[in-house]
Amino acid sequence: MTRLMLWIVLIALTLLLGGVLAQMMVRDSGVMMLTWNGWMVETTFWTGLGLLLTLVILGVVLLALLRKLAPARLLNQLRSRRDQKVAKKETASAIDHWLHGADDRALASLQKVIRAGGSDRLPSAVSLVLGMDQSDWPERYGQLITEDPEMKTYADAIRAWRLVQAAQHQEFIELMEDQFRLRQVPWLREHYWRALMAVGKAERLLTVVNEAAGLQPEKREQWLQEAAQVALKDAAGEPGRSASLLKPLSRKQRTVPGIVRAEIDYLCSVGEFNLAFRRAKSLLQRPDQHEQADILLDMQVDNGEKLGFLEQNPPAQPGPVYCRTAGILNHRQQLWGNAQSWLEQGWKQGDLGAGLALAELYDARQMTAQAAKLYRELAQLQAKKAQEINVG
Repeated sequence: MTRLMLWIVLIALTLLLGGVLAQMMVRDSGVMMLTWNGWMVETTFWTGLGLLLTLVILGVVLLALLRKLAPARLLNQLRSRRDQKVAKKETASAIDHWLHGADDRALASLQKVIRAGGSDRLPSAVSLVLGMDQSDWPERYGQLITEDPEMKTYADAIRAWRLVQAAQHQEFIELMEDQFRLRQVPWLREHYWRALMAVGKAERLLTVVNEAAGLQPEKREQWLQEAAQVALKDAAGEPGRSASLLKPLSRKQRTVPGIVRAEIDYLCSVGEFNLAFRRAKSLLQRPDQHEQADILLDMQVDNGEKLGFLEQNPPAQPGPVYCRTAGILNHRQQLWGNAQSWLEQGWKQGDLGAGLALAELYDARQMTAQAAKLYRELAQLQAKKAQEINVG
């Protein structure tokens, strides 16, 4: 009841005040004039007063809206969203650069992430690495690729590394062959190649290495050589395999010394000694390959023919392996003086094999004192080398 009376009184006062103002406006409208810098605005007093009141009310309303909307806060939110987009993009760039071995670019991208105030993507990425050994890793992996599909390559790279650490070669190979982008990650690619050799797929590795993009020529040659050696060793004793195994290689690649030597060993394993000897002569006639001469020792070809070839193609400065080989072949031909001379040269260059062959030659020639002395020196050297290995 009291509240109703208050409203009635308030309405009555408002009507009374309105009536008084109406009488004043009818009796005298008055004049309001504003001048400034040659400009003049003239109106009735009551119209001017209404305009002023309207401006005040508009000012109050505008101030209330500004407080309500808070444009500075909106601006900060827009800036924060922009920074988050930049941070998210640069986090992806940093991870991609890291995967491909561009550490400098990865660090530059991370600096941009820091300047942008951090990224929501980075903690998820880091936790996937730090928690690799935890039992809930598969769930976190699935959650990451579901919530952020752009991170799938990174997540799969960490998954592949877990398989490498667990020596699960077959699963690792299947994952790598299923994901083309993973095969472009340098530090994973080499583990993939090692896994292929570990499961007996060196033959396939020859093709994979040859097709690899962005590989330095020296690195490619090194991997082709290693793969060919393993593949030919695995095929030892199986006639006719070398041609198909080496088919992915170009003619130039097949002349790489390590591959030639592996092919020679294979040919010997299948009894093709004459062909092996021809390949060996082709290899040893190169100026820098005389130290491969020991490949002749176990080759079932006439020793006189092998020795004749070495004598016809002497190096300018015989190395220890060449000296040892020449000495052993002379020994087999019972050319004692030449054998001793070559073996002594090899022993002076620190070749233990030459020293042992020389001691056996002394025994054969009844030079007991020299043989005993040399055997003691060899034993001391072997003991010293074993000690160095244990210390290392």
